[in-house]
Amino acid sequence: STLDMRRASRTTYRPDAMAVLEVPEELNLAAAHEAIAAAVPDRECLVFRDRRLTWGEVTERTRRLAGALLDAGVGGTVRRGVEPWESPQDHVALYLHNGNEYLEAMLGAAKARAAAVNVNYRYVADELRYVLADAGARAVVFHSALAPTLAEVRDDLPGLELLLQVPDDSGQELLPGARWYEDALAAAAPVEPRGLHP
Repeated sequence: STLDMRRASRTTYRPDAMAVLEVPEELNLAAAHEAIAAAVPDRECLVFRDRRLTWGEVTERTRRLAGALLDAGVGGTVRRGVEPWESPQDHVALYLHNGNEYLEAMLGAAKARAAAVNVNYRYVADELRYVLADAGARAVVFHSALAPTLAEVRDDLPGLELLLQVPDDSGQELLPGARWYEDALAAAAPVEPRGLHP
């Protein structure tokens, strides 16, 4: 069906035009995910290699990630009075290879009212430092194989509040100051997003 652009919308900025753009609430990714999960919780939502997660399971995991972010002070508020080219949300860097954690982190950030920022896993330290600083990243979700590069730049990024490390086949140890991704999900209470309108 066609979106009725006259329905309730929220105001956001379109950086390329420096103008206010009305975005229908139906385009809220977190709200759309929650609505689908409520309708078909037992259907497969995400398949990666031999791992299969239902809509209900992904909802639980993304709500827990939202809880972990909020517990660390990331997300939850939208800054007012920002310039049209600035993002009013906290930023969560996704420094990941392909996997279910990428989609979970993107949705979890949205459910915490933060913005996900894709980070190319091929970046060398100088590029990574620049992107994370320029984005003002407050959290990074990263694969273990990428930990050595992140370790090179972390001390230059005092705004980082949370580091969530996803294990992989690299054999890298937990980066000092980081938490294992699955441990963070297990410890966090699931946060039901508020103010979302599917």
